[in-house]
Amino acid sequence: MSDVRAPVSDAVTRSPRDHGSAFLVKRDHLADWCWRDTARPADLADGEAELRQLRFALTANNITYAKFGGDSQIRYWRFFPTEEPWGQIPVWGIGEVVRSRHASLVEGERVYGYFPMASHLVVTPDRVRSAGFIDAQPHRAVLPQTYNEYARLDHDRGYDPARADQHLVLRPLFALSFFLAAHLQDSACFGARQIIISSASSKTAMGLAFLLAQDKPDGVRLVGLTSPGNAAFVARAGCYDDVVTYDAIATLPADAKAVVIDIAGDQQVLAAVHRHLGDTIAESIRVGATHWDSAAAQDALPGPAPQWFFTPDHIVRRRTEWGADQLRTRLAQAWGAFVTDTDRWLRVSHGVGKGAIEAAYRQVLAGGVPPEVAHTLSFAAAPA
Repeated sequence: MSDVRAPVSDAVTRSPRDHGSAFLVKRDHLADWCWRDTARPADLADGEAELRQLRFALTANNITYAKFGGDSQIRYWRFFPTEEPWGQIPVWGIGEVVRSRHASLVEGERVYGYFPMASHLVVTPDRVRSAGFIDAQPHRAVLPQTYNEYARLDHDRGYDPARADQHLVLRPLFALSFFLAAHLQDSACFGARQIIISSASSKTAMGLAFLLAQDKPDGVRLVGLTSPGNAAFVARAGCYDDVVTYDAIATLPADAKAVVIDIAGDQQVLAAVHRHLGDTIAESIRVGATHWDSAAAQDALPGPAPQWFFTPDHIVRRRTEWGADQLRTRLAQAWGAFVTDTDRWLRVSHGVGKGAIEAAYRQVLAGGVPPEVAHTLSFAAAPA
């Protein structure tokens, strides 16, 4: 792990207010990073706005973005391009409009959406509504629209300023939980009698288990797979019917039809579950890859081939089926119930400045964040 400092050729000729700051990582070796001073534009084009990032969350989900930055369907490195071999990891953040040449956005307004790990971002708002807008920067046009949307927080029915930290940490993860739960509920859980969720202590898994517990077929048991070190926390949280540690996978009922949901992308765990349950598995769903250094290759597994769950496709599907307003209402209601429940077990640690960002990144990359803890971070004092 290293902390290298990139040269800044114009640092002596520009005042600090002309500069932003960005945290870059090596695309092929995430443990190498650098800080880069970035020149803010002297002028904005008509229709543009500049956002100052006030606060962002850093979770294992962001490691998934980096791990699949160039190879996934989404190609995360393309959202905020920089010269190779460096990349800017996307994060979910709250920003303030500090300059605007767009008639519908005023300085001081706050928005929520996709940011680089950087202090500033220039956007081109399009399709501006009271609820939000799309960033129409040309390089983002080919990327999934759901990642280009920014919510205008003054009009967001799901946003509570008193819960800004929970919003940052959990809302992006909860969206995946919400749409995956809807998928399973629509499919009557594929006729399974047990739903086995790996990385049971993760925020995504906790959200999924919370939602499924509200509406699942009678007799279906939620099983949380977790490490021995996290088992006590998962049991205390009370989201699962059963908690099974990874070294006890062989104790899973082999005669009960199962749905397997792989949250973290740990190949060894997924293989162990498939080898034990085989054709008893009705559906195997892969969600994430927070085990970023796990081997990508995997021999053919017993049972059905794991299928990727691609959230943006499901967002589009639900908008079509339910309509945008009903989707927002359902999501806000589910979110409100879940975020209230997290008061029992979630503790948010907020850090300010480069040192805090580096320390949090080290911990998240190493998988060393306790399950009841989450990081939110700011580049400068006076966060959102």
